[in-house]
Amino acid sequence: MNSIKLLAKSLDNLYPKSYSMPPIEDDLPEEYTANEEAPEPELLQKALPATTAPSYLNSLVDAFLFLPNHLILKPVLFIWLLVTYPFAYFFEQLGLTKSYPDASQSPRKIRTNVSGIDEKTELLKQENIIANTIKSPTASSKYIIPPPQRLYPLSRNPHKKRRKTLILDLDETLIHSLSRGSPRSFNSSSASAPKVIEVKLHNMASLYYVHKRPFCDYFLKEISKWFELQIFTASVKEYADPIIDWLENDIIDHRKAHEQQKSGPRGDTSLAPKIFTKRYYRSDCTYREGVGYIKDLSRFYPKEDELKNVIILDNSPVSYALHEDNAVMIEGWINDQSDRDLLNLLPMLHSLSLCIDVRYILGLRSGEKVFEA
Repeated sequence: MNSIKLLAKSLDNLYPKSYSMPPIEDDLPEEYTANEEAPEPELLQKALPATTAPSYLNSLVDAFLFLPNHLILKPVLFIWLLVTYPFAYFFEQLGLTKSYPDASQSPRKIRTNVSGIDEKTELLKQENIIANTIKSPTASSKYIIPPPQRLYPLSRNPHKKRRKTLILDLDETLIHSLSRGSPRSFNSSSASAPKVIEVKLHNMASLYYVHKRPFCDYFLKEISKWFELQIFTASVKEYADPIIDWLENDIIDHRKAHEQQKSGPRGDTSLAPKIFTKRYYRSDCTYREGVGYIKDLSRFYPKEDELKNVIILDNSPVSYALHEDNAVMIEGWINDQSDRDLLNLLPMLHSLSLCIDVRYILGLRSGEKVFEA
């Protein structure tokens, strides 16, 4: 009988905790009773008379139940453990068994833990209240995470803001000119009639035949709605001014005709404002020997913050070498009448007219360098 009892106890460690059976009073070892929580003194004094003087009836009942307990009850429980253990272990691994709270933890300990958590919570609340009365809750956090850089303004009316500046190159960007003695490179059947301009330089007159790039007039009319337009050419003033006046007058005449159609013959036909607000020439460039003429925008926009609203359109990388993050590249044009580069640039230029800083977008072609600046 003792061997069966020892075998049953050896299987207690393998059986799941949720299915462990409470020990019977007769089999409790001394260590188990010693580790239990000591009863309160008042209860101990009341229990002493009952435990010190057991009645003969209790002894008779214990003797009567001794044989059935060890010969029938415990063997049956042992067989039940052997049969149900595989199923209990399988269900526990699958997580199908319910988890019960630990019965060994007394309600007094649980109440102590809850009260400790409540005290810590109250302390944290008091610290937050004291901190908020001294400074703003976001006064320090705003220096930890900087605000994101926005590419486009949050204003619902971006057209009311100051317009950006678009600086245009002249030769091989908007026009192409040929001197009188140069060989003819245009097909007269497909090209429009050139503009003949007389240039006087050092008391010498020269004739130039100037051709507009395809869609030049339409391009200038559209971008003049979005930008403040300026001309920056590496040519001399005596050569550039007549060509700029020609481009400007064609657009002004078109606007006046459009206004007359809208308002009738009695409408206001006063002279429209200038298309190009400023003009820069070769004398405004920076010359570097072996490189050429460089268009240094910092001479006209000394503050670094002002360049966020400036775009330069040029066909020569040398011209905008000092301001690559402000430049829009375009292929040089000579005589290709099927060219559509000016039209293709309109969607991008319209987007740039709405952004906060043009360098955030134009600088992306530099890859990771734009983020290192």
